[in-house]
Amino acid sequence: MTTEVKENVLVVLQLTGGNDFMDTIIPYTNGIYYDCRPTLSTDQKDVLPIGEELAFHPAAGPLKDLYDDGKMAIIQGVGYENSSRSHFRAMDIMHTCEPDRVGTQGWLGRTIQELDPDQQNVLTGVNIGRGLPRAMALSGVPVTSIGDL
Repeated sequence: MTTEVKENVLVVLQLTGGNDFMDTIIPYTNGIYYDCRPTLSTDQKDVLPIGEELAFHPAAGPLKDLYDDGKMAIIQGVGYENSSRSHFRAMDIMHTCEPDRVGTQGWLGRTIQELDPDQQNVLTGVNIGRGLPRAMALSGVPVTSIGDL
């Protein structure tokens, strides 16, 4: 059965590991980027520009298509005041949005609960990757994690 009703979908793309904010969204017109990353920078002729200053990495063509179609936003410079500079604490804060205490509820879990307060959907959140991100953790919220497609 198909439906013509199209509900909004929120997709959060969290790239972890060796990927940092200048690997995916590249300040391709800033000489400092190339000076500071002489062996890690992406050549200016290979990037996929999205403006006069920023570009997608060449491998991110499908993301650029979504961006060009107005279906994707880029949020840079996300952080919080008075960082302890601890990677592990920063990850806690990022996943729970609790800067003043160690939170146990993920921000995406809380968002899912708000979007489906009566739990009408069998499954409301999906993670693709190993384990369930802490951001999705919330007791009673139906989410799943798929290791690989």
